[in-house]
Amino acid sequence: MAAAISNRAKVQHFSTESSLVECFVGKLQAGRTTFGSVQVTTEWNHRSGLVDVLARDGAQALVAFEAKLSDWRRGFLQAYRNTAYANRAYVLMPEKTAHRALCDQEEFEFRGIGLCAFNGKEVKILIEAAEQDPLLQWLRVRAHEHFNSLPDERRSRLSRSRSRPVQTA
Repeated sequence: MAAAISNRAKVQHFSTESSLVECFVGKLQAGRTTFGSVQVTTEWNHRSGLVDVLARDGAQALVAFEAKLSDWRRGFLQAYRNTAYANRAYVLMPEKTAHRALCDQEEFEFRGIGLCAFNGKEVKILIEAAEQDPLLQWLRVRAHEHFNSLPDERRSRLSRSRSRPVQTA
């Protein structure tokens, strides 16, 4: 019983979506996720909306994340919209609530949308996102232009590190 209590103490409870995003971005920037070393931007505006987190790995793949505390269906629709330009799209949720979304695992898989559970310390990929061809090539180019315009110190950190392939938890 004591071990169960100490494990629960390690799980972070996010009071806002922005606190979830902030903690997640910190892990991404530190290279402490299965996504490896990535460049990260938040609330990137792609004309039809904002993506909560957009990452680009060393192989130049764009990975979009829509963060939700509980409304995974809304996150799913937003993530699906991101498949128009991103190589992969995920819904990111606190670990405790992410498992509820697994009831529609077939829909996630059918649409190629991934699902990540995050407890503040580690990211678990519950459903792997499918590689997407861009429906809007111009928007994918615009996303890369955004990353290319980031200050040199953010770009150089990525080029010095090796990208690791995504692995499911």
